[in-house]
Amino acid sequence: MQVLFGLLLFCSILVLTVFYMFFQSFVSKYPTDRFCKNIFIGSFDVSGMTKKEAEKTMEKYLASGRQASVVMQVGEKEETATLEELGLHYKDLKRQINTAFNYGKAGSLWQRFWQLKKLSGEKKVFKENYTLNKKQVKKVMDERIVPLTDHAQNATMERDGKEFKIIEEKQGKTIDIDKSAAAISSHLNNGWDRKDFSIKMVQRVEKPKVKAGDLKTVKDELGSYSTDAGGGERLQNLKTGVEKLDGTVLAPGEEISVHDATAPYDKEHGYVAAGSYENGQVVETYGGGICQVSTTLYNAVLFAELEVTERYPHSMLVAYIDPSRDAAIAGDVKDFKFKNSYDTPVYIEGGIDDDGQLKFTIYGKDTRKKGRTVEYESEVTDTEEYGRTYKEDSEASLGSMKYEGSPHTGKTARLWKVVKQDGKEVSRDVINNSTYQKSDEIIMVGTASDNGRASGVVSGAIATQDGTKINEAISKARAME
Repeated sequence: MQVLFGLLLFCSILVLTVFYMFFQSFVSKYPTDRFCKNIFIGSFDVSGMTKKEAEKTMEKYLASGRQASVVMQVGEKEETATLEELGLHYKDLKRQINTAFNYGKAGSLWQRFWQLKKLSGEKKVFKENYTLNKKQVKKVMDERIVPLTDHAQNATMERDGKEFKIIEEKQGKTIDIDKSAAAISSHLNNGWDRKDFSIKMVQRVEKPKVKAGDLKTVKDELGSYSTDAGGGERLQNLKTGVEKLDGTVLAPGEEISVHDATAPYDKEHGYVAAGSYENGQVVETYGGGICQVSTTLYNAVLFAELEVTERYPHSMLVAYIDPSRDAAIAGDVKDFKFKNSYDTPVYIEGGIDDDGQLKFTIYGKDTRKKGRTVEYESEVTDTEEYGRTYKEDSEASLGSMKYEGSPHTGKTARLWKVVKQDGKEVSRDVINNSTYQKSDEIIMVGTASDNGRASGVVSGAIATQDGTKINEAISKARAME
């Protein structure tokens, strides 16, 4: 019996050894440094490639796919973006490649044998895993898709004589960016043929931030300020800027950018070319004068005691306001921003009256202590007088002088906020510090002459920047002609 058992055991071991050797021999025929045959990642055949070759080729393959477009639909409206704009890329490509690469190479000998056996008769397809760049998707949808929806409308107000008329709010819809992006990704990962396609955007309910009931508290004047609007082309820019701000309602905690509210500054949006500061000089630009709008509003905001979150002085002093009481606007470099720091909405009223006064008034619910007042005092801390710069004009006649530039005195200043209770001062604090550059007077001196020596005499004197020497040189040079 023991002999029979031993014989059976021996035979079993022998059979297993033969099978093992057979499986081992079968498996060993396949390369370990390359993908097995009939391995696909998506529609891409990586058979016989190394990992690096597969990664490089797939990235190149994907680059062409990024040129496909997605038509994003919102009802009957639509906008298009390329997959490159949406940031299409593989999600963890190295992991995808490793998973596909290890097919037939990892696991038990038995598993590897049957995986390789299957590959001899059919292909093994591993899904591509596409994803989109969240920041790029948000940027594209915010700019192109979100504006297509019928957004909620906040309750607003308008002045009817001395009374406020409240216009009811409306509920609306906006784009659910995350779910819309997920819908695009789902299409990409479920049979995308690398061609253009359309996707319906997912919308969600959008509730208004300000309701009619909230505006019933807007009754008190919180602060106001006015400046002289003047005339000329500049007046048109002041009117346009004020109109864009007039009637603005800010919910509690809401911030406003005066630049964003009034830009772009071009002809199509109601602006004309007028004087503005640029590199220490006065130049003609579209929207010139918009800084007087922001400055006037800044002072109304100060008296209303709203929270100023961003404010910059002009590069040089302006004539319509004391130092440190201005608020400059300059493209993406300088902006005036403030926030409604009250617990109830505020309403901004702006306009230019028949007497040429540009005025902003801010209304809300005044919760400040009765008898409390605020004043603002501008203090100049340093002054730098402008100088005179002589420049050569080789095209102008010898000795001629032409005055150019916009001479300005340089100053540093600070603004004090003075709080009084029942007429008695209770606090005095500096709320901003401002520096204004000086701008020298420029005199262009002509040096054009048929007599080169005469021109040279004046040119040499200009180099000294000494007015007396330059005048003496001009007299001498004219005598040489």
